[in-house]
Parts: sequence; structure tokens; C-alpha cells
Amino acid sequence: MAAERVRALSPFSLLSPRPRILLPQSRPSLSRQCGRRGGFTLIELVVGMVVLGIALVLLATLLFPLAERAGSGVQRAKAAQLGQAVLAELAGRRLDINTPPGGGEIATLTCCSGSASVCAAAAADPVDPSSWLLLDRFDGFSRAANELLPGEDYAGFWLRIGVGCSAPAGWLGAGKLITLEVEAANGESFAFAQLRGNF
Repeated sequence: MAAERVRALSPFSLLSPRPRILLPQSRPSLSRQCGRRGGFTLIELVVGMVVLGIALVLLATLLFPLAERAGSGVQRAKAAQLGQAVLAELAGRRLDINTPPGGGEIATLTCCSGSASVCAAAAADPVDPSSWLLLDRFDGFSRAANELLPGEDYAGFWLRIGVGCSAPAGWLGAGKLITLEVEAANGESFAFAQLRGNF
């Protein structure tokens, strides 16, 4: 019977010196079984969020001043445009109370600083600047820009206008100096000047 048992065994079992004992195998861990796919640990996520938060704070501190500077550039451009528009508006007004319609040279210039009654009598409506035909009437003007140039294009801008007699060197006759200060909505002021001759 023992000989029959030996025959029933496989030929390889006879070569091994010890009998083979099978033990129950333990299951491999999940990380070894899956081979660590692309997930993140909780610590890696927290560190990433902290780094992202710091980067966003730095970016915000850099971008907010840039946006403010960009707005300031728009205000400056509008102030320059407004200054030119006001000076063009004033160039269409009569230089002096004695200036004939259509222009022309006069013997002597009359200024508001010398005679306040000239400016008072120069407007059909002392409140409405659009009715002021005489340049001198704008001396001391200090109002919102949309009162002189109607519309909402220059909302928040303020104008200060001065008109005075001037006799600059090199001019054949006297003239009137218009000084204009435009205050933008952000509080920045811009100065303009125009000299009109007596002709």
C-alpha cells in the first residue's frame, strides 16, 4: 500500500526533501495592491490651501493699486478733455464789453477786476452760464462742470475759472488771461491757461 501511495504522488514531490505545508496567506495592503494612484493626503491638501491663500493675498495687494492707477489715468484723460472743451467754450465768448459782434480790435480793454459792474451786466441770466456772452463774466466761476457743459460726461468734476487783463511782453496790445483749474472726481487738480489777444 505504501508503494501505491508513492506512485500516486507527483514526480516532483519525491524530489523535495520536506513535505510542503500550505499556510493561509495574508492579503496584501491596499496601497501595495493599488500601487498608490494619484490621490493626496489631508496634510498635502492643507499645505496646498495655505500656499494658495498666501499667493492670492499677494496677488490682491499687487492688483488693487494697479486698478486704482488705471482709474486715475481715466480721470486725468477726462480732466484734460474737459479743460480743452471749457477753453474752447470760452473762446467763443466776446473778449470785452466793447468788442463789436464778430470781433475786432478795441482801444482799451475793460476787466472785471477794474469794474465789477461790467460782469454783472453781461448776462441775461446771472445764474445760467450758457447765457453769459462776455468772457469777463466767467471771472470767479466755481461750479460743477455740468453746469457749463450740460450732460453726465463730466459728473463729479469741478471748475474754477479766472479772467484778468494781461499785457505780456512781445504782444502788440493787451490781452486777457484765462486761468482754469479742473478738479477731478478723485480730488486731483489740473491747471490750464489761455491768453486771448485784443483783435
